[in-house]
Amino acid sequence: MLVIGYKMHSHKIYSIIILIFLILLSIAGCRNRNNGERINILILSGKNNHEWQKTTPLLVKIFKDAGVFDVSITEKPETLTYSSLTKYNVLVSNWNSWPDNDFRMTPEWENDLLKYVKRGGGIVFFHAGASSFYKWNEYHQMGIGRWGRETNHGKPTTGKIHGFDQNHPITKGFIDFFIVDEIWGKTDIYPGLQVLGSVTATDETDGHLIMEPAILINHFGEGRTFYTILGHDERALLNSGLQALLLRGAQWCAGRKVTIELPAEFSSHKKREIDEFSWTETDTSLIFKNHSDIIWQLNYNNRFGKTYFHPLAVNNSSLTCVAPPDHPWHLGLWFSWKYINGINYWEYLDEYKSEEKGYKPAGLTELLKIDIQKNDDFSTAIRMELKYRPANGSEVLSERRNLVISVPLEDKSYFINYECIFNPIAEEVILNRTPVEGEPQGVSWGGYAGLSIRFNQDYTSPLILFPSQNQNYRKDPWLFMGFKTLTGQQAGICIMQNPGFTTSKASWYVINDPAIPFYYYSPAVLYDGKIILKKGESLHLKYRVIILPGKPEKDQLQSKYEEYLNIANN
Repeated sequence: MLVIGYKMHSHKIYSIIILIFLILLSIAGCRNRNNGERINILILSGKNNHEWQKTTPLLVKIFKDAGVFDVSITEKPETLTYSSLTKYNVLVSNWNSWPDNDFRMTPEWENDLLKYVKRGGGIVFFHAGASSFYKWNEYHQMGIGRWGRETNHGKPTTGKIHGFDQNHPITKGFIDFFIVDEIWGKTDIYPGLQVLGSVTATDETDGHLIMEPAILINHFGEGRTFYTILGHDERALLNSGLQALLLRGAQWCAGRKVTIELPAEFSSHKKREIDEFSWTETDTSLIFKNHSDIIWQLNYNNRFGKTYFHPLAVNNSSLTCVAPPDHPWHLGLWFSWKYINGINYWEYLDEYKSEEKGYKPAGLTELLKIDIQKNDDFSTAIRMELKYRPANGSEVLSERRNLVISVPLEDKSYFINYECIFNPIAEEVILNRTPVEGEPQGVSWGGYAGLSIRFNQDYTSPLILFPSQNQNYRKDPWLFMGFKTLTGQQAGICIMQNPGFTTSKASWYVINDPAIPFYYYSPAVLYDGKIILKKGESLHLKYRVIILPGKPEKDQLQSKYEEYLNIANN
């Protein structure tokens, strides 16, 4: 009996130990769930009345770049079961059955999805991503918003997103921002749900004013769902305000603390009584800040393989972008040759165009040495030595690059003086570009090479200024491109060429395409033809790049140009 009693007692002890272990494991799991464990996302794709083939890859990039999500995709949502759904914290719907509104999945599938959400799963819906299963009321309740009988839209237009709920973690800290999107009117929204923000826009088809709830959430059982009417196409999804909403919405739907930072522009309304400038230096960057706000950042020896400025900011609005999906080799403000002795130094090789495989062109631009001088007046002088060579060959060209960056003036503008001196290492160096129209195999987009700027894809309302009275600005000494920023302010960049340090081959190369959006320009040093340098010769280029808030007048820019020449020539 004593032995039996001991066994029973041991069994109880073991049971208690196992129970305590399970409780601790559960507590640890809860802690992990809320303290930094990565969020597993499944993007539903493969069918949509919108261009899911283009938007799904962009969604993958947006979520991966945030650094807190692991992303998977399915193009067969009908194969999902409750067991497979539980592998993911959040679903992101880029899928719909519209216009087959009466379409239904199997009862088992619908029950599994309901069980997934009711037991704590999350779903992020955007634009038409919830326009499915119109006879399934619970799906509408989860999906929140869909295309309805009275829903309408005009052409894509600029909408103002506003009225943010400052008490909710998704939208706390947001200020009004602008987006180019297909703005719906009279969206079929499930009644009684919480609105976190709205949109106001003018329908460009007939001029009527649209005012709609634009960001909504719902609690469904233990689960959470998020919906925004925004996100019609790639153009809209490139907007950093919308990206922040989707990312923060996904964190919230996963039951996590919302930690995704807001775009820097959203803190630009904070007025600084006193400037407090400082530099931060790393192995691959030099950052100049006012308090915690980045004004400019020089990047080098990183995965992109070239030296470039990004961001270049005024009032916390970054005017530049890096590695946009359409041209991943565009790097803010940067200098790159196109062809040197027939080798491409501009684009990446086909197998090296992604974060996973790296970024590598056939010709390498290597930074050998950098010297940084931080001055007492907070101006900065930087001297660099660079070499150009084929990926599997010896150096053919050297460069000495000198940069002087001014401290911001009272109006917050500042400039970067560029000086580039190129000397052949090979017996002969041929600097060339893609042929332009009128040349053999010429194309409309040929001619680019040299100092270039790729502008922020958030921006709208492009403005181009140049000194000529007609539209033929090709040989003008300066050119300005400005925009309306994410938060509706004005800002832009002017490049000025020093006429004593350029070539007769140089012409302005401008791309102004709001549809992508694609805003780019360059004093393309090879536009009118190739340059051949013999050993012992040199090519000497000088520019001033002025970063400007506001909307300048031509005479103001001309005055700044004359001031630049007066200083440069004395």
